[in-house]
Amino acid sequence: MDPNLFYLDYERLFEVLVTIVVFSIFIERALAVVFESRWFVSMYERNKKRKGLKEVIALVVSIVVCIFWRLDALSIVVVAHSRMQISGYILTGAIIAGGAKGSIKLFKDVMGFMSSAERERLEAKKKTK
Repeated sequence: MDPNLFYLDYERLFEVLVTIVVFSIFIERALAVVFESRWFVSMYERNKKRKGLKEVIALVVSIVVCIFWRLDALSIVVVAHSRMQISGYILTGAIIAGGAKGSIKLFKDVMGFMSSAERERLEAKKKTK
């Protein structure tokens, strides 16, 4: 087997990782307009069956963004594949969506950034306990 088939270009790898982090933050902040709106927060609290809806929306949006901007992290990092593939878009979208969830935790839990609707929801939840 030729060792050059799976050659990793670490410069490309770093650029792809930075791109994934930036995309996840952009998508997370863009979706915060919807997810932190009073309408969405109240709808989410009223209907417990919709748990997990945020994750599905983030995944779909991330995959669409990857397809639109032709971001297939695997094909970029693994030099052997020179063409983009739909499976790469889906996997990259899933990574970005997962990263968005991580950045949500960073913004809310560590840094304390959240909308007034989210802050009111959390305060109301504390009062009921």
